[in-house]
This record gives sequence, C-alpha cells and structure tokens, in this order.
Amino acid sequence: MVQSQQPTIWGLGIAFTILATAAVVLRFKARRITGQKLGSDDWTILAALILAIGITIDILIMTQRGGLGTHAQYNDDGDPLDPEAILVFGKTSYVLEVMTCPAVGLTKISVLLMYKRIFTTRLFKTMVWILAVLVIVWTASFTFALIFSCTPIASQWDFSIEFTCVDQVALMVTLMATDVATDVMILLLPIYKTSQLQMPLTRKIQVIGIFLLGGLVSIVGIIRIHFGTQVFNVLDSSPAADTTWLYAPLFYWTIVETHVGVLCACLPALRPVQEYTTYFFSYTRLRNSLTHLVSSSSSKSSDVSLGSMEEGMAVDRNEIPSGSEQPRAFRRF
Repeated sequence: MVQSQQPTIWGLGIAFTILATAAVVLRFKARRITGQKLGSDDWTILAALILAIGITIDILIMTQRGGLGTHAQYNDDGDPLDPEAILVFGKTSYVLEVMTCPAVGLTKISVLLMYKRIFTTRLFKTMVWILAVLVIVWTASFTFALIFSCTPIASQWDFSIEFTCVDQVALMVTLMATDVATDVMILLLPIYKTSQLQMPLTRKIQVIGIFLLGGLVSIVGIIRIHFGTQVFNVLDSSPAADTTWLYAPLFYWTIVETHVGVLCACLPALRPVQEYTTYFFSYTRLRNSLTHLVSSSSSKSSDVSLGSMEEGMAVDRNEIPSGSEQPRAFRRF
C-alpha cells in the first residue's frame, strides 16, 4: 500500500476552512444583532480569513499537483521522475512562506483592535498600541526576510539555478519562536484587566476562559516548531531529502494555526449570537407550549380546569373566546 498524507491534508484544509469561515460570519451576525457598526477589528479578521483560505488553497494545489504528502520519486541519477511536480511544489512553497506571516499578523492585529474596543482605559490602550507596533514590525520584517531569503528569488522554486541563501534554519526557528512569544503576550494582556472588572465571579471566569482559548494558537505554534525543527535538521544533514513527504506535517499544521487563530479571535465577539440563539429556542418552546395548551383546551368536551386556581373551580369551555375573539396574548403566538 502506497503511503500518503494527502487525505489528512485535504481533511484538515476543508474542515478548518469551514470552521474559520463560520466563525467570521457569526461575528458579523453578532454585530448586526447588537446594532454595532463593523469596526477595524472585524475588517482585519476578514482580511486574515481571506489570506488563511488562500494558504489552504495553495497547500491543496501543492498536494494535488506538487505531490505534497507523497514520497518523491527519483531516477538513478538523482533527478526527479516528475520535474513538473517538483516545480509546482517549489512555487507553492514559496507562496506559502510569503502569505503566512501576513495572515498570522493580521489575526494578531485584529485581536489587539478588539481589546481596544472592549477596554477603554488609557494605560491599556497604550499597551495595545505598543504590541500592535511590535506585531506590525514582526510581520513586515519576516515577510521581507522570507521573500529575499535566497537570491535570485527564482532559485527558491527552480533548483537548477545557482543561489545564495541566508541561514534558513535559524530564520525559520526564530520566526516560529517569536510567533509563539507574541501570541503569549497578546493572550496575557486582557487577563489581569478582566480580573479587575466589577462583574459576577462566574461571568468573570467565563470571560477569562474565552480569552484563554486563544492559547490554542500558541499550542499549535509550538507543534509547528517541533515539526519545523525536524524538517530543518533533516534538510541540514541531507539536502536531497524526501521534501514532499517531509514538509507535509509542517504545512498542514500551518493550515491549522492560521485558521485556529481566526477562530479564536472571533470567540469573544460571539456571545450575542449565543444569547440570541438561546432566546430564539426558548421563545419557540414557549410558543409551542401555549399553542398546545390552547389546542388541548379547545378539544376538550368537558370543563377546563385551571390548576393554578382553587380546587373545585372550573371554567366552562363556552366561556373561552375562539377565533378572532381570542385574547391578544394567545393570538400572537
């Protein structure tokens, strides 16, 4: 049986794209429910979602046409049996590198802008802006570094071209480590502030718990560091390694990280949707119960006993108005 990681890549790509898209749609729905205008945090997370979907499409193209998740085949001279697939793999890998930092950076910025919307104290806003500048510098610096990590640029997908590269192992490890570090800083920023708010303890724990769910992104980032170091160690010792197979876990965890980031960034904004849904189903159950009560009382041939009244008291069914004569409280259900 031929080994393949492609079903895993397709499954994760489709599932997490659906989840992240649903989260953003519900976020916009929540703004509509509460009557709030869409803010910069909402548009920023939408941009992050678009880039995350682009990353998924890029990786799926890499999987379908570039052989990601399968073992590369070489002839006796060490040349690939399918050079076109290797070329597609190289180009889509380069696109992935260029898109990942902006996608992750926009997600971080969206979270910080949401903090600015929620917490209004001057000191907290100052801390938010400091972190926002740090994230912008981080995003721009590493995007630029990845674009020009090898010269000429075409050598990053055309392996027949002579090239000069920076220490890519150090670059990627630094990138992923600082990614997790900024996630942790953003995660911890609202915890202390929330603990100071005047609200019931249960509600306070719920709010802090929602913010802590953002730690899932940090966990995924640490997993990416693990697989990234494995890939770089193998490539450092064996440049002719089975790259299409070796890179698969690193790339599908990139799908997970970008989409989980979008999902977690939306969670604090979804409470109005949860409250609206709870109200809707409660209202529906109440309406159905009252409808059933009216129907039952109309079908009885004997007097209708009212359990809330004193024992022995009864209301004749002819005294209950029907049709257009029913009380307004009954007709509207």
